[in-house]
Amino acid sequence: MVKRIVLTDANIALADADAVEDACPGSGTGRDPTIWGLDAVAMHEAWWRGHGVQCVHLGQPFEPVPGAELYLLLEPDQVATFTLADIIETVVWSTAKAFRVRIIEQDDEGYREEIVRSAEGEVLGIRRRYARDEWVGHRVILTPDESLARRWAEARDPRSGKRSVVDGARRRIDRLRVYGHCFDVTLSEGRSGFFSWLVATWEDPHRVLEGISAVKPGVFAIADTRIPDDMICIEPAWIGASDAIDAGRIVVGPDFLPDDRLAGASASPAVRPRPINEIDLPQGRRGGRLLPRQSVYDLAKRSFDIVFALAVLIGLGPVMLAVSVAVAIDDGFPLFFGHTRQKKNGKNFKCWKFRTMRRDAEAMVAQLQAMNKADGPQVFIENDPRVTRVGRILRKLQLDELPQFWNVLRGDMSVVGPRPSPDKENQFCPAWREMRLSVRPGITGLWQVERTRAPGQDFQEWIRYDIEYVRTASFWLDLKIIFRTVRNIVTR
Repeated sequence: MVKRIVLTDANIALADADAVEDACPGSGTGRDPTIWGLDAVAMHEAWWRGHGVQCVHLGQPFEPVPGAELYLLLEPDQVATFTLADIIETVVWSTAKAFRVRIIEQDDEGYREEIVRSAEGEVLGIRRRYARDEWVGHRVILTPDESLARRWAEARDPRSGKRSVVDGARRRIDRLRVYGHCFDVTLSEGRSGFFSWLVATWEDPHRVLEGISAVKPGVFAIADTRIPDDMICIEPAWIGASDAIDAGRIVVGPDFLPDDRLAGASASPAVRPRPINEIDLPQGRRGGRLLPRQSVYDLAKRSFDIVFALAVLIGLGPVMLAVSVAVAIDDGFPLFFGHTRQKKNGKNFKCWKFRTMRRDAEAMVAQLQAMNKADGPQVFIENDPRVTRVGRILRKLQLDELPQFWNVLRGDMSVVGPRPSPDKENQFCPAWREMRLSVRPGITGLWQVERTRAPGQDFQEWIRYDIEYVRTASFWLDLKIIFRTVRNIVTR
């Protein structure tokens, strides 16, 4: 929660909403603050309208808003926000009729850097940690189906509502997990905290709310509000409805002045959330949709990935069966090895391969580190003693990577992209990490077909070619990389 700073010529207070209520009895803060006649729930619904989403609350009247592309099914007091772009690709491609979304709260933003020392206290380097403490906040349902939204609105309680949605979707429901923010608006601090979050993050409320405007850059108020000449207002800030704003008041953003109780009630007819089909699109967005569309390249690439992966899995099914038998005879079970790697946006997934190493291979890394010819965090050892007899053949022909086409079907990977790598490898170059994790990792890629394996150059080449691919990716480049990969396998 962002603390509110209110300074006047009469007092200087740094306090929560209840303390401000005592200091300024007529301010309208306290138990139920409103801004422009809208409480936290109404403002939450307006925020989602700006993203093409209509909020539907359990057991409350439901009337579809023209232009709504998705419906967010909520319990009466649920207020939750998340970045729709993080899951919209799944929503676009999935055949599900509804999505159960778990909103994951985090305790901080960004990352932490810490010094890494040896047992003797010697500084070994700096590690950047992206993992954060997290916990499940709200669970909500997202659906593009108006009939499911109506079922939810007509339900008596959450349990019967969920059952009704599941039945209406004919059990075609997917589960999604997304990072976001949840607020308990049954509490005063929850309502104030949500308003503070909106002020700090919502840059264009006038696009959605009819009747307000920017009275100065980053400061929003009802269109005809007169700001005193001696009032200092540091953006971002929202000025609620008031019959008279105190002279000499100072507002330090991100902050808001709530409605005066009487003025707030009269402001309600003047300020209203626009229907979604009347909302101006954000700058840079094209077409008649509010939800982001995939680019032509993204659509073509994903379509190609699905068709190519299915063709490989079906066409090479007998080969994969033979490989499975060979692995089992050579070194027993398990047949597959799943290593935790990071995919697009740094999320972890299991990258599957046929097992080509001994079962104790991970434990042997420290013993063999002196033989490592790679100059970076990865391990490359000529005649690696960890590799089994069958494993050497599979690696040479790249048959060990065939199970990764299952990862492609799932959407974890693409046929072409940067090499999938674990978190410990991505720590070595954070700026490069962010760029390469902006796209799906690939089974093959520019680095795989261009690298020279020159001593002391492998890691530099890895960075160079991954960055080059992300900057210049095109469908034509993907086809060239696939052709060169197949040619390399055949020539071996």
